[in-house]
Amino acid sequence: MLPLQFLYTFRDLMRDEGIRFAITSGMACVYYGLQQNTKDSDWIIHPDDIDRLRVLLDGKQRHVPPWRISYRGIFGAPLEKGYLAAGWTSHLSIWPEAGGPEEHVDIFGVPPRVVGSGLDADDEGFATRETVALMKRTDRDKDWPIVDGLGWQFAAENDFRNAVLHIQNADRLIELWENLPDKDRIPCLAVRPLLGLISAEVDPIELTGWIRLERLVWEQVNRERYGRYQRAWKEFYRNWRTTEDWIWPTADPFRIQHQQILEAAQKHSLPVDPFAGIDRQSLINTATSNAAKAGLTTIDNVKRVTPPTTVLLP
Repeated sequence: MLPLQFLYTFRDLMRDEGIRFAITSGMACVYYGLQQNTKDSDWIIHPDDIDRLRVLLDGKQRHVPPWRISYRGIFGAPLEKGYLAAGWTSHLSIWPEAGGPEEHVDIFGVPPRVVGSGLDADDEGFATRETVALMKRTDRDKDWPIVDGLGWQFAAENDFRNAVLHIQNADRLIELWENLPDKDRIPCLAVRPLLGLISAEVDPIELTGWIRLERLVWEQVNRERYGRYQRAWKEFYRNWRTTEDWIWPTADPFRIQHQQILEAAQKHSLPVDPFAGIDRQSLINTATSNAAKAGLTTIDNVKRVTPPTTVLLP
């Protein structure tokens, strides 16, 4: 089964079960014409529907011919409502055909950087351009051309308010901003303070520097955010591996693997919410300080382009 065939098969199965979802990340980028191919599929699933998803997977493993379904070696968190509602991701492998290729399936409950559920999808089941653009604000170089490309697509559809929130090209950003009505500028400035640096006399080269600094802020915030999950998982995994006769992954059916992981997570203290009791502003402060170091500039300059905490870490 080809990746796109699997994608639509899995989509239709979830629709039949009433599972609320949106296809995001790589496959969405292919759908929007900004990426040619990907081996993985990423799904936003409503946390309240995670139990239904596990029932679906168990049913497909019992079906004839059966799917082979397994947690991956680095599996993130158990496919449970509590974990996914707190920002964790679950990583699965699915073989829909005997001897066929392995499909990597990543499940989000709460997509990072997205305000709201992120479940707004078109008729084909794909997440909106806005959701994809926000999820792609990572510290990976390959993701930022996607953010910019989605911004240009917004502009091509005359959605200039969204375009100026995502475009990374200084010349195009100046052009769009200068032609945006004042009534539309106010909400944009509240989300992207960098836009306030654009004036009739702005130097595009200087603005390019500000855009790069803004990107550094997003990158450092993502590192701080992701780092909390990564450190929590590594500590859990190290403790779990000390168990006598430990072996992972196993060849057990998915439902048994799930029970093994859930028991291990509880026994070896994989936190449901790594952000519990954490002041998000302190995390932002660390990220902006690191952005200043990486950008060889002052913290005051960084603050000029730093979006609100509610935008960086909703």
